[in-house]
Amino acid sequence: MDARANPPSSGMSDPAAGGDEDHPAATEFAPAHGTVYAVVPSGDAALTAFGWLRLPVADLPRAAARWTAFRAELHEDPALNIRPDDDLRARKLAAGQGRPLGGAYLKRGPNRTEKWNYRRVLRRGIDVIAALPGTTVGTAGGHGLSTAVATEALLKRLAAERAADVCAAFALIRTGNGSHSWYRLPTGAEAPRRVEGPPNITADAERLVEPAEFVAYCAYRHWARLHERRLLPAWFPELLPGAEGPHTL
Repeated sequence: MDARANPPSSGMSDPAAGGDEDHPAATEFAPAHGTVYAVVPSGDAALTAFGWLRLPVADLPRAAARWTAFRAELHEDPALNIRPDDDLRARKLAAGQGRPLGGAYLKRGPNRTEKWNYRRVLRRGIDVIAALPGTTVGTAGGHGLSTAVATEALLKRLAAERAADVCAAFALIRTGNGSHSWYRLPTGAEAPRRVEGPPNITADAERLVEPAEFVAYCAYRHWARLHERRLLPAWFPELLPGAEGPHTL
């Protein structure tokens, strides 16, 4: 699901609004030994789910490169029409939707095999995610929460888990309209706060938002037990048995 609300604001300073004395609007640089979360929400009006990839800053380039290589494989697959600059949206892939292949496809629409080819992109992507260098997958969800409230609860939970760490941690979250927001997950008792993207890690981290959406959507389908797409509920635990969570928000 695309985010249904604006980014959370309670207790978190927004640099776009000018910041404040405790949380100035300033670019933060992630150290080489920091940790990054790429986080995406999914779900529906009743259930908000999150999927994330957590990995050390040092592993970001390799993980991002592997996902880029996967996208190149999809572009070269003759059974698909996926262009290098296409956004891979998990919800559409699960529905078997993709660019028409031309010819008979345009006249009659996709047949069962063609739909399955696009659905299988989702499963192939989960296979790739499970093997990304240095990456741990995590999930969380809550019932009856707006995306904004659920996002704030998730950030606080992630920050609490990192409170004892010496190194910095950052969360990159997909918000409404496909935009991204960065948050600093500080050590100690300080609340998470919105910051500018750390220049040395932003590009690689943003490439991992797409696979995080794969995780979020598959986790949502698993928890919601929406059996009109019967394969999806089984994919998540089968392909990512070591995923953290689901944490309850």
